[in-house]
Amino acid sequence: MIREQVTPEEWQTLCAAPWAVGLYIATAVGGKVQEVHERLTLGAALHRALERDHEHDLIGAVAADILSEALPGVRWTWQPDDRPAMLRAAVAAGAIASRLPSGLAFRRWLMDVAREVAAAEADGGWLGIGAQTVHQMEHAALIDLANALGLLSRE
Repeated sequence: MIREQVTPEEWQTLCAAPWAVGLYIATAVGGKVQEVHERLTLGAALHRALERDHEHDLIGAVAADILSEALPGVRWTWQPDDRPAMLRAAVAAGAIASRLPSGLAFRRWLMDVAREVAAAEADGGWLGIGAQTVHQMEHAALIDLANALGLLSRE
């Protein structure tokens, strides 16, 4: 079982990561309505991950524990001003995941979740005209996350 390959504290860090990356993007720009829509998108991404093999797949196992709330007492919510803590949580999860057999897939999945959250709500414009699918601040946040997860090429 994938969960047995890490300590309980490391497992909590891995389970906090999807929320951390999703909320890092959701709080990059926009108001409360946009943030709520982006949080719903994050929840949908976690539900889709449950279709995976929960026993042996890191993504499915993390999603299953998050959605079943199997880790009581874990803080998976941050306030908008906690953005540095969200990024640190992503860095910690990336470091743990990099040691696991499916760690690269997990880190890429976290980026996919972040991209999905970024694209969930158009920003700017007037009555939808001229709105951007991904705001420049969300784009910058995606770069921050890719770097934090060790997914940027070092050429």
